[in-house]
Amino acid sequence: MPQTTHAKTLKLAQLAMLIAIEAIMTFLPIGFIMIPPVSITLLHIPVIIGAILMGPLYGGILGGSFGLFSLIKASFAATSPVDMMFSPFLSGAPIQSIVMCVIPRILLGVIAAYLFILFRKLTKNEVVSILIAALMATACHTVMVLGCLWLLFNSIALESGVTLAAVFGTVITLNGILEMFAAGVLATAVCKPLWAFQKKRRLA
Repeated sequence: MPQTTHAKTLKLAQLAMLIAIEAIMTFLPIGFIMIPPVSITLLHIPVIIGAILMGPLYGGILGGSFGLFSLIKASFAATSPVDMMFSPFLSGAPIQSIVMCVIPRILLGVIAAYLFILFRKLTKNEVVSILIAALMATACHTVMVLGCLWLLFNSIALESGVTLAAVFGTVITLNGILEMFAAGVLATAVCKPLWAFQKKRRLA
């Protein structure tokens, strides 16, 4: 029982720390980097790290925090018409904005956790599993956000003169690749030693 309580306390501390990191990144230039016509984000990385270390529930919570912070950022510091679509106050379609901000980000955390669990069983290699989970989860997140943008905002984008094809081209060829690369490198670098430390504590 004490070990279970300690494990829960440790997870809650890790969760709080990762949410704090997300908050700090949101309001510093490293959280959202503008590469026209849409910002590149690094906030998916703490979500993936938390999902791998703590599982799908905590990954989903971190993803929800990511969505909330991106909504706040878009509402108060939008840098392009596309960024404004993520704000329920600026997009003209508040429900759609909330859905696009929150749902893909929650699913990002859940997907990353289950991908890690799956590939750890298949490969028996934690480093490879972390890398694959980070890369694939980031790709899934990009597809989900672009899908929401197309399904929920295509007509609004046309009315405002925004060409979503140009947005998709930039994301697929540049932003998405950079986000995948950053997630793969940083998630592996952070999760590998922390996972080994957690496993050692469980065996102790």
